[in-house]
Amino acid sequence: MTGAALEITDLRFAYGEQTVLEGVTLAVAPGEIYGVVGADGAGKTTLLQLTVGQLPLRDGRIIVLGRDAADPALRSQVAYMPQGFGLYRDLSVQENLDFFADLHDLPRAVAKLRIVDLLERTGLAGFEARRAANLSGGMMQKLALACALVSQPRAMVLDEPTTGVDPVSRRAFWRLLNGVRAEGVAILYATANMDEAERCDRVGLLNAGRLERQGTPLELTHNAAAQLVGVSGPTARRRRDELLAWPGVQLAFPVGRQLRVWLDAEGSLAEFQARLRALDAELIAQPLQPTLQDAALRELALTEFQPLPFALKQGQ
Repeated sequence: MTGAALEITDLRFAYGEQTVLEGVTLAVAPGEIYGVVGADGAGKTTLLQLTVGQLPLRDGRIIVLGRDAADPALRSQVAYMPQGFGLYRDLSVQENLDFFADLHDLPRAVAKLRIVDLLERTGLAGFEARRAANLSGGMMQKLALACALVSQPRAMVLDEPTTGVDPVSRRAFWRLLNGVRAEGVAILYATANMDEAERCDRVGLLNAGRLERQGTPLELTHNAAAQLVGVSGPTARRRRDELLAWPGVQLAFPVGRQLRVWLDAEGSLAEFQARLRALDAELIAQPLQPTLQDAALRELALTEFQPLPFALKQGQ
């Protein structure tokens, strides 16, 4: 991608004989949020650690803001929020922000103005004296983001930053993140939450170390090779194994009381509906517009690496 802030090319990584990443290639533009979506163990954290130079690069290429990922000159230009971001819980909100400003060698006058601005933007103004340990989960994430933004980074790498945060706080965090994106910051965002993935500009589906598919959330829901049908009725979920044995049925996933069935694109929906009525007159099949969750489950279930990634999470 011309003008990309982050460029990862043919990245491979293994711990001993265990392959973790296999030929990963992606790019993130300034002002773009790229979501790396995958279940636990897919390789998301390793990918992010390599991107910020925390792990030694062995095979492939990572260029961040025009430099090699391990270049010390990137320290103040790239913000990294790992899982369980390392705030100092015994320090107050103000003290944490002051510490990160000192860490980046900001002049005192610059740091003071920047911290006041970040406190206002994150809604933490008025809580400066509160210890980080006494903050709610949502406020702690806001403080973590504020600390990451003290250096005014040009790129951010976030590893599931809203894990364990309530839905209201998660939405507030994303409002802040959208403001950061609007300032031209490139954001690489790892998540297993499909609602969060749909907020990203582009998404890569990572499965057992391989990016199976990339594109906008809308692009990933379009599939010329299959059609999605919702089967509802009192016995719908119990009929899964029977339906999977029918010709033209690719996959079937239980979702709530419904069964979501992927059919061959060239198959006849009318014939499927007629056969379903013959099986059980109370069963109804209706065509559905796939969500990103549907598309991700299908994509990953059809690979040989991880047959059914139930660890992917719908929004909570």
